[in-house]
Amino acid sequence: MEIRLAGTNVPLEILKTLPEEEKLKATPEVISAAYARISRSEKNVDELVSESLENIQKSRKSNEAILYGMGHHSVADHAIFNLNIKGVSRLLAESIEKRRLAGYTEKSQRYVTLEGDYIKPKEFNKQDLEKFDELVKLQNDFYFKAVPLLTKLLETKNSKKLTTLTDKSRQSLLTELQTLSKEDARYSLCLATETQLGCSYTGQTAELAIRELKYGRLKEEMEFAQLLYSAIIEKAPSLIQLAAPELFKQQNVTGNSSLPKTLSLSEQMSLFSKRSSSSRTVPKEELQEDNFKYTEQKLRAFIEKNFKSIPSLFYIDESQQTKEEVTLVNHNTPDREILTALLHLYSNKPMNECYTFSEQLITTGKAVNFIKEALKYISEFDKVPRAFEAGFLIYEIVLSATSFAQLKRHRMNTLLSQDYDPVLGYTIPPNIQEVGLSRELKEVCEKSTDLYNEFKPSYGKAAEYCLTNAHKRRVLLGMNIRQLYHISRIREDKNAQWDIRDKVTQMSNLAKKVAPITTILLAGKHDFKKIYNKVMK
Repeated sequence: MEIRLAGTNVPLEILKTLPEEEKLKATPEVISAAYARISRSEKNVDELVSESLENIQKSRKSNEAILYGMGHHSVADHAIFNLNIKGVSRLLAESIEKRRLAGYTEKSQRYVTLEGDYIKPKEFNKQDLEKFDELVKLQNDFYFKAVPLLTKLLETKNSKKLTTLTDKSRQSLLTELQTLSKEDARYSLCLATETQLGCSYTGQTAELAIRELKYGRLKEEMEFAQLLYSAIIEKAPSLIQLAAPELFKQQNVTGNSSLPKTLSLSEQMSLFSKRSSSSRTVPKEELQEDNFKYTEQKLRAFIEKNFKSIPSLFYIDESQQTKEEVTLVNHNTPDREILTALLHLYSNKPMNECYTFSEQLITTGKAVNFIKEALKYISEFDKVPRAFEAGFLIYEIVLSATSFAQLKRHRMNTLLSQDYDPVLGYTIPPNIQEVGLSRELKEVCEKSTDLYNEFKPSYGKAAEYCLTNAHKRRVLLGMNIRQLYHISRIREDKNAQWDIRDKVTQMSNLAKKVAPITTILLAGKHDFKKIYNKVMK
């Protein structure tokens, strides 16, 4: 056996110090081209990498032939693009972070004291921008007022503990209390608040982000797509051809594979900006973008037109409607499915026999002992077996922008989010109430809602920039039991932020009702050992 490190993420600042010839070799296309040939070459992978390094133009042509001639787009995922993203809104950050196969680390409003910076939406005209500026000042003023008052409240609550600690421990607790103050004060901040993030996209993920956001509902999304394209195209022109239909056409229809290397950046950007024709008479080799241009737009229009009458068709007894913000709307039979999957995995029995045996385990009361055996050697740092992915749950959740910002970080789930909707209300942190600022925060939220309602007919999605971190949206969240264990460990832990902890606790409680056998160790990390000892005794 041999493992040889072929590449690592190298900052461009380091690459700039290299001779020009070596800079060219630093393109991620080298690794992609080499690995793409593994499946059809008798040469070993070290030789393939060396050959790719010797002739970059040949590597690019190889990528074009394999990715776009043969359709093996996954080869692009051997390329990783590390992106420093600054000067974007929290609203745009949600769009950037929708894609699963990527890594994100975003500036936290919990740990960093904000300075009131925000982006000015390009959709707003001059007069409306002045109104927006006034609103943001009101939102930010509340934040700056609330932070010291909340800090004082928390220090008073912890005064006895603070007097017993050493200087180092005391300072550590004071820092923690300041963090808690900022995480509650931030509920007044708007979705236009400026942030920054480190983002690592694979080749396919970057290409998908460009294609989707190029036709985004926000001008900020469209600008991001263009800047992302320009940041990548110089370094890896052969890996993201689907991002520009005109460039794709010239490279793949005319066979001019040298085009990306000879075009200037401005010419490439011009090709990127051109919209493909929607005509159905174009050659099938041409890249169509109708899916990205029209699908969401047409679906929204269809639903608005055809579903307006639904409330009048059905009598809704409001007294019977649930007021819960977390609802388990669908599930399979998680315990049976997981038991069956475990039986199938660790035996050579067919599925129908495993189903029958799992039913017997449940009816005879032996299923719990079987699951205990499956989880016997699990620690708070381990994931439960993959067979737990067979149990599936679908939740509908109403949650604040603050809570959503944390939920979206769990990218392996199916997270489908509606637009923010002020009708759903807003979240007032308990400490805000205790310090006597709840009425003031409500006023901030209501004025934000008023401007949102005024802007919505003219600006559509961009009106959401007016809304605060306290405002809510409705999401559909599909996940398996294994993912729920992961989220529960992190978000039900005592150190988790209270808002998301509340939502995940509700999710766990609902899961325990429909899957009492396979959720026996579901708990926050701080409670794991206690739960484990109780279950396994």
